[in-house]
Amino acid sequence: MRPVIRWTLRLLRREWRAQLLVLSLLTVAVTVGVGGTAAVYSLEPVGHAGEFGTANLAFRFGGADQAELGRSLETIRSGYGRADVIGRRQVLLRGGARLIEFRAQDPAGPYGRPMLALREGRYPAGRDEVAVTEEIARILDLAPGSRFTLDQNEWTVVGLVENPSNLRDAFVLVAPAHAGQPTTVTVLARGDPDAGLVALENFNVAIADLDPGEDQLMAAVVALVGGSLALLLVALVAAAGFAVVGRRRQRQLGMLAAIGATERQLRLVMVANGAAVGLVAACVGAAAGLLGWMAAVPAMEPVVQARIDRSQVVPWWLVAVTMVLAVLVSAAAAWWPARALSRVPVVRALSGRPGPPSPVRGPMVAAAVLVVAGLTAMAAADPLAGLFMTAGSPAGAGGAGGFSAGSGDAGGFSLEPLLTAAGAFVAACGVLLASPVAIRLLAAVVPRAPVPVRLAVRDLVRHQSRSAAALAATSLALGLAASVVLAVGVAERDLASGNLSERQLIVTEERNRIRELVTIRTPDGIAHLRARVGEIAATLDDPAVIPLLMPVDPREPARPGRDNTMRTAFRHAVQIGDGPRTARPGPLFVATPELLAIYGIDAATLDPGVDVLTVRQGEVGLRHMVKEEVVTRVQRLDTPAYTMAPTSLITAAGLERRDWKGEFAGFLVQAGEPLTSAQIANAYIIASGTSMMVIARDSTSIQDLRMVRTGMITVGAVAALAVLALSVGLVRGESAGDLRTLTATGASGRVRRAITASTVGALAVLGVVLGVGGAYLGLAALYFGEFEVLLPVPVGHLALVGAGVPALATLGGWLLAGKEPAVISRRVLE
Repeated sequence: MRPVIRWTLRLLRREWRAQLLVLSLLTVAVTVGVGGTAAVYSLEPVGHAGEFGTANLAFRFGGADQAELGRSLETIRSGYGRADVIGRRQVLLRGGARLIEFRAQDPAGPYGRPMLALREGRYPAGRDEVAVTEEIARILDLAPGSRFTLDQNEWTVVGLVENPSNLRDAFVLVAPAHAGQPTTVTVLARGDPDAGLVALENFNVAIADLDPGEDQLMAAVVALVGGSLALLLVALVAAAGFAVVGRRRQRQLGMLAAIGATERQLRLVMVANGAAVGLVAACVGAAAGLLGWMAAVPAMEPVVQARIDRSQVVPWWLVAVTMVLAVLVSAAAAWWPARALSRVPVVRALSGRPGPPSPVRGPMVAAAVLVVAGLTAMAAADPLAGLFMTAGSPAGAGGAGGFSAGSGDAGGFSLEPLLTAAGAFVAACGVLLASPVAIRLLAAVVPRAPVPVRLAVRDLVRHQSRSAAALAATSLALGLAASVVLAVGVAERDLASGNLSERQLIVTEERNRIRELVTIRTPDGIAHLRARVGEIAATLDDPAVIPLLMPVDPREPARPGRDNTMRTAFRHAVQIGDGPRTARPGPLFVATPELLAIYGIDAATLDPGVDVLTVRQGEVGLRHMVKEEVVTRVQRLDTPAYTMAPTSLITAAGLERRDWKGEFAGFLVQAGEPLTSAQIANAYIIASGTSMMVIARDSTSIQDLRMVRTGMITVGAVAALAVLALSVGLVRGESAGDLRTLTATGASGRVRRAITASTVGALAVLGVVLGVGGAYLGLAALYFGEFEVLLPVPVGHLALVGAGVPALATLGGWLLAGKEPAVISRRVLE
């Protein structure tokens, strides 16, 4: 065995130019995988540290009652050991045009250090000393040593500071000993979220979903999975490259077999070659990926608006896993052609002639089984999720921490995404296995085509193993691009009107998104929230503040919230959906007179027989927990279908007929003029450091989706063209002898161009059929029963993929081919 491996390595050194393509592809894949994993691992803690520092709990209290605050702080310290206190208060600037946050924070606090860093000067210590962030310094034209007046006090700037985990965070830092009366106080702690909460009063707590280290690791693993998929794509091309290498070594392998080498030893020749190529690519790619990420950090910081620690490199075991995967993928890509070559009879191997194409019945059956199984899993994901949800609906707050079938329950095991991902992977494998079948079918439909086309297709069939690998890689690249195009089209239709009007804001309690759960609040709690919403409304033009009520069943027992007490008790809200199964459920609000007024409806003139007013078309139903009912008395609202606005309402008569009542869920703030970016920013600033959450119009979502679509079309097309160029070079290189014979018999450059163009064009067309067809099948299964969401077909963008790639590939093959062989009379024997 060792002599065989040594001989293989010597051949690799001699033939390294022939394998430079595979080596380069694997190196690039490893570079991207390692660099991407390092980037995700370094960037993931940024959002967590910007809110929690190194803690996992952030308790928020009002700052008015200092005695109660002191008792709460002692309770936290007794339950969690240490605590980091951050006080905040908002100061109006320039007649209310903007709010400035004054923040009191200890730079040496046990948990808040990732939230505070000194850029210049020193931290404030005296009564009239402050340090400011870069944005505040720019707004007020300040620098270290400057003096300014704000909030009826004169301040001296002694330093420039920042939140290194969130460079957008703008504030004025004051010494904790001279902070004055804070509006809100945030207490950072670390420990079990349930410990000591019962003893606290009048607080709101934010809990990190995961430990920062765990979150980092999971993100890096996800990036590793993405890199593995890239390696899979490269492996399909590498398999074709190793097939060519094996074809060139066929006579040498025949000689080994003639002197007694076993099939295992023959396979070892190719597998050892593949492993060696993978090892070189892994070492070079890992070094390039890490160095490339470190070099890119300065350019990434302005993009992510956070400081990035270049020394915090991805765990070495993840880098090692990526390198091992590269070696295994390369060896596996070499094993597949080696398996076929090791079974070639000795006489045929010594002749150097290619063997007959492998039968396609087995791959055809396997492809059909995998495609059907994958599509079935995707189509059944939503019904099965609903079945599990119906059978095991949790009695607690959304099933946190347990098993959940749907995708909305945070912290639970989600069945639907798992089935969808597994089904998509299995179906994609089935489509890729259909590549040999597609090539044989193409040969069956072109018997009367021009001679160059028939010759090109014949060569694809003769070299079926490498042609199928090339077609699989092309289909995968185009399929991913087509899937993104179709998915973006669906998302664009959903977001066509945006989530809210450009004049609207929704304000609710933090971590209480308007969805299927409604917190039961006291009148005092609602009044306190309304007072804070009034601060936001005061900065808007002609604002209207409208309470939002959601229907609940008062007969449902109130359930304790996250803190296991009745202070945050909740009930399930009634939701509205399409049809008797309430597909695509969404929020349902009570049609109060104030809310009807914004739609120009007088509550007194409303038909008492109407139960629901909605923008939804077709049959609608109501869902309360697991109970569903179809609503027949419906009136349509003529208003844009904003996804988060109150566009589905239940009337007072509808509530009375069902013995339901309205429960407070938040406020709709509607201004007389479109909101400016400054007004929205002020609303966010007011909400930051309080228990409120502000939702504004998402004006960039559609643009972001279109950018993703354009990027994926470009990447998919470039990847497909690159794969086609490499693969056609391999296939035509194997047919060099035939090309010389044709040239010797008088074939012109036009014929040679036609053969190459037909080869690359045929692969491109088959890649489009398999890739785009597979993408449509997958999305049709995903939206089974809702096929209308896939209409209208994005013809223009699919044409760029379906027609542009084959046209460019054929044109490139025509332009780059046609050169007469250097030596016509000599057949190269390798």
